[in-house]
Amino acid sequence: MFICICLLLCGCEQHQKVSSSFFIPDITQETITEEVEDLALKNVQKLSAGEFLYEDICFEVDNVDNPEASEVVGEAAGAFCVTDRSVLYSKNIYKKVYPASTTKLLTALTAFKYGKMDDVYTVKEDNCGVTTPGAQLCGFKAGDQLTLEQLLYCLMIYSGNDAAVAVAECVAGSVKDFVAKMNEEAASLGAKDTHMSNPNGLHALDHYTTPFDIYLIFNECLKNQQLTDIISTKNYTCTFKDAYGQDKTFEMEATNQYFSGKKQAPEGITVLSGKTGVTVAAGFCLIILSEDKAGQYITCVFKSTSYDQLYADMNELLKLCK
Repeated sequence: MFICICLLLCGCEQHQKVSSSFFIPDITQETITEEVEDLALKNVQKLSAGEFLYEDICFEVDNVDNPEASEVVGEAAGAFCVTDRSVLYSKNIYKKVYPASTTKLLTALTAFKYGKMDDVYTVKEDNCGVTTPGAQLCGFKAGDQLTLEQLLYCLMIYSGNDAAVAVAECVAGSVKDFVAKMNEEAASLGAKDTHMSNPNGLHALDHYTTPFDIYLIFNECLKNQQLTDIISTKNYTCTFKDAYGQDKTFEMEATNQYFSGKKQAPEGITVLSGKTGVTVAAGFCLIILSEDKAGQYITCVFKSTSYDQLYADMNELLKLCK
């Protein structure tokens, strides 16, 4: 059963007012009961339309199967048509997952809300204190000076985990205070099954989300043109000052393999933007915006088994969009 919900004043004839069939998904349960539906409706009634109802979000309370996507291996996946707000495919989209570096979408969104792009941040310690083995790092050194805008390019294109810490400290003064703002922002978007404990997505037991919540966050990112431009950038040269006032240059290529040319989307599909993520616990993750002649689509895969399988899964979803 597909439900598309809009703001009461939006006037789009494709949407309808929330009805008795509306359900707020809960990652702690597997089935929908009448008691849960009643509780969900009571919660909805307490909120104003502006707080909860959406004009541009697709909802689906059940998995949407499609025989053409039967080979998707990832534990959770979804395909949403941005143009007509339909759900083309969904698999476990309300299931708890570890987001890995797709976390950085919320990091960037929070930074744009509370920070100023021309603010200059001075790195406090090498690699911003990130010591996790194998973590993707820009390699910042203590004393390096970068603007928040530069840090966001390093965050979203290269997926630098040290850049995420720098963004957090630049905007909020501390990682702890910034993460609190991230969780507030997630809640304000309706991403109620999300809890972040850091700004980069490095694994922690209390750092989790659902594919649907990441879809909500990504969709919100795309409303900000400057942030969209950053997410859509394929490569970037960052020039900044070191502790001695000397110029340093860091050239980076997007981790998105559609952008690097290592993987190809199905013919007729153009990948516009997106964010990758990988940790041992999270598996291989990707959410992208793409388009063809008919419209635009958001597709996501979480906990696939390898890079090759991740992009094979994504291409299976993209074929549904044609």
